[in-house]
Amino acid sequence: IYSGVIEPHAVLLKTLVLVNSKCDLLMETERAFLELRRKGSSPDITTLNAMVSIYGRRQMITKANEIMNFMCDSGFTPTLTTYNSLMYMYSRSSNFEKAEEVLRDILAKGIKPDVISFNTVIFAYCRNGQMRDASRVFTEMKEHGLIPDVITYNTFVASYAADAMFVEAIDVVQYMIKHGCKRNESTYNSIVDWYCKLNRRDEAIMFVNNLRKLDPHVSKEEVCRLSERLTKK
Repeated sequence: IYSGVIEPHAVLLKTLVLVNSKCDLLMETERAFLELRRKGSSPDITTLNAMVSIYGRRQMITKANEIMNFMCDSGFTPTLTTYNSLMYMYSRSSNFEKAEEVLRDILAKGIKPDVISFNTVIFAYCRNGQMRDASRVFTEMKEHGLIPDVITYNTFVASYAADAMFVEAIDVVQYMIKHGCKRNESTYNSIVDWYCKLNRRDEAIMFVNNLRKLDPHVSKEEVCRLSERLTKK
């Protein structure tokens, strides 16, 4: 394509941007995007979102902002997907508070955030030990009529466990059970793993042995899986 043997059509180049971005192939994504621009073809909002996404995932803040500026200068209106990518980027940066700033910005613009939007901001605060702010955003999430999912709760469980706040982590599990949110492997892995990392193996064993009392819906297979996981720690 790039050697001139095949004349790249704009549709093909846009597809390459999307596919390579999803596969997290930075060089290939940029090459297709630059070729699209070189040919004088205008990228669409989906193509631009793919660029913001891959730059955001790689913490390339300057590059992501360049695409955002290009969007605005070219008359494109950023979508929720655009803003979710920005929130993801900031949530994993040292400037993590910017994730909530983006959330406030889209609310001010009248854009309805989704579960991913709130989960990302919650992650930003949990990752940095600001559990009160995370809980505040969680409450706001529900006020917007959104139902927290297993990712929401697992973020809290993992963060509490990492801070040795196992009572709080288990409280979140009980909240999940009460509100019908199905637990997954990550839910209990976080608790077991952090008990072990903090040299509290006996408590990890006790937790696994008593898990069916805490969670009547947990399967025997899950308990066995966790027991096997413990033997490898």
